[in-house]
Amino acid sequence: MADAVVRALVPQAGLKVSVVVATELAREARQRHGLAPAAAVLFAQGLAAGGLLASLQKEEARINLQLECDGPLRGFFVDASVSGAVRGYVKNPAADVALASGRFQWRGLLGNQGFISVLKESGGQYYRSSVELTAMQLSEDLNHYFRASEQVPTRVALEVTAIGDEPLGVVAGVLVQALPDGDLEALAELGRVLPERLRAWLEGGGGEPEALLGALFPGETVLARVPLRFSCTCSRERALATLAALGADDVQNIVDTMGSTAVTCHFCGSKHEVSLEDLWGILASLGRPQLRN
Repeated sequence: MADAVVRALVPQAGLKVSVVVATELAREARQRHGLAPAAAVLFAQGLAAGGLLASLQKEEARINLQLECDGPLRGFFVDASVSGAVRGYVKNPAADVALASGRFQWRGLLGNQGFISVLKESGGQYYRSSVELTAMQLSEDLNHYFRASEQVPTRVALEVTAIGDEPLGVVAGVLVQALPDGDLEALAELGRVLPERLRAWLEGGGGEPEALLGALFPGETVLARVPLRFSCTCSRERALATLAALGADDVQNIVDTMGSTAVTCHFCGSKHEVSLEDLWGILASLGRPQLRN
């Protein structure tokens, strides 16, 4: 099953649609960050949502989806690009609670209050908007975000279904948004039935995102397909730059107390080793060359 976002139009109703399958992406994120089952399932929804939000951008750009909460999860961060590169992390990877059923399923993980924040980058400009969590369900709170911040009629549905012992059996989502002359009554009706239809498709075993589009919107044609992949922009050079940004005193302290160090990327878990020679080079660049034996 290939992870991807596909986009289409529903011309008779004046709606645009994005559907996503993000199963392998979510499993890789779980493995990289050592996520507990409950944290992995909710973060899988966040990764799928990141792919959907990025699909709304009209040019090569990135979006950040951040969730903060007072529950055990504490929050997560997803960074996604129009080209399908997605990365992210969970603040408390070990968060794992017995999930309730029904509309309060995620309250034990998310707690009682928090917010969703979306940062968009376009043409070198950045735009951030935030809303409080009200439903304590990611899809419903994203719907609230679109109503309050974007003020564009939108419906989002996100689902993760288990297959056997695999809690991340299939990860998928759908976003439907009205065009300027779109049929708002049709959108409202879709909003009522989309979660159930998406759940039924997943329980049937899932498949490619094109199959999901066909199940939800029969007869509509795919306009674009963007493969999704877990991809990080970290590098050893960036790790050295991060250390340099600490300043000469802090780097000198690392030399004096440890002799070497490592920088671990929050987004992907990669560890970049930094040798004593590297630290001497940083200090020299900061105007504090070292006497070497």
